[in-house]
Order: sequence, then structure tokens, then C-alpha cells
Amino acid sequence: MDTLFHFVFPVIAALAARIYIKHPVRTIFAAAIITLLVDLDHFIGVERTTFHNIFITVLIPIFLILLTLNFKSKKHLESFSFLLLIFLSSHAFVDLFSSPAFGSNIGITTGEGIALLYPFSGEKYSINFNIRIPLRNSISPYMIEGYLVSSLGFGILLYFILILVPCLFLDNIIEISERKHEKFIKSAKEFFTRLSRD
Repeated sequence: MDTLFHFVFPVIAALAARIYIKHPVRTIFAAAIITLLVDLDHFIGVERTTFHNIFITVLIPIFLILLTLNFKSKKHLESFSFLLLIFLSSHAFVDLFSSPAFGSNIGITTGEGIALLYPFSGEKYSINFNIRIPLRNSISPYMIEGYLVSSLGFGILLYFILILVPCLFLDNIIEISERKHEKFIKSAKEFFTRLSRD
């Protein structure tokens, strides 16, 4: 996927998930700009796998989150670390679904896409979820194929369900954790228990 999309997509996703209510728009733009650094490998002439892997896009932000949670840092640093995790993971996630532009097999394919486990493995993966439908044109006797669902469309939908929906509750959980001086996991359990009762 192109670099501009990797900037625009998380910004639109954050605005759609109403993250801007608790985070200033400048914070959202700052995280989006940092997300573009993953594409730096395109511009400096190194292998795409250098920055397009889970160690850069997922584990580094998780490490930052753990640092901010364990060192009792300021709330805005914790929130920014979570926002960075969401934005950076979107980069790898979208690239994983956008690599198989065409094809009709549903599943995980190898050989093209991103090397998720680089530097331990150079094997590239992509997820293909293209569902074709044949369309018969009344003017032409030939069959024309279109896509009912594309891999990228399915990937974006999955991203919203798995990643952005829980973000709607993230600031509330952090607030409970700070107010009661509890661990994040305990506060999350308390929040969802209370939410399920209401």
C-alpha cells in the first residue's frame, strides 16, 4: 500500500472511532507521521522487510506501553503509546491484506506480502480474501468478473472490529487504573464486568 494511504487511514480510523474526543488532533497527526517511518525502507533503498515486520510495528510500541505503565508516567504518554501501537499495527495489517491484489483463493499465501518474522525468517506472507462474482453484461456476450469482497476491504473491516472498537474503552480503563492505583489488566476486567452488567 502506498505511503499516503498509511498516513490517511489511521487518521480517518481514529476520527471514526472518536479517539479525537480524548486525544488532541495534533496527537493523532503525530502518531500518523511516526507511522510513515515504517515506509522509510522504500526510500533509503533497503529491503522492505527491514521495517515491515511485527518487531517494529507491534513489539516496539508494546515495549513503550510497558515502560509507560510500569514507571507511572504521565497519562498522555500512556495514551500516546497505545495510539502508536494502533497506528503502527495498522501499517503492517493493511499491507498484509493489500499484497494479493488479485486472485480467488481464500487464505494465507506465501511468497509475496510482508515478512512478519524478519529478521528470524524472510518468508513473506499475505492474506487473500478476494471473493469474485461473475457479472454478465447484457451488451457483451463475455463474462466480466468483479469482486464481492476484496482482501483489502476485508482487512480494513477486520481492523476496525479487532483493533478500533476496543479503543473506544481504552481511556476509561486507563482512568480507572490511575484512580484506583491498580494494574491495567485488573482495571480492564473491572471495566468490562461493569459494562456487561449495565
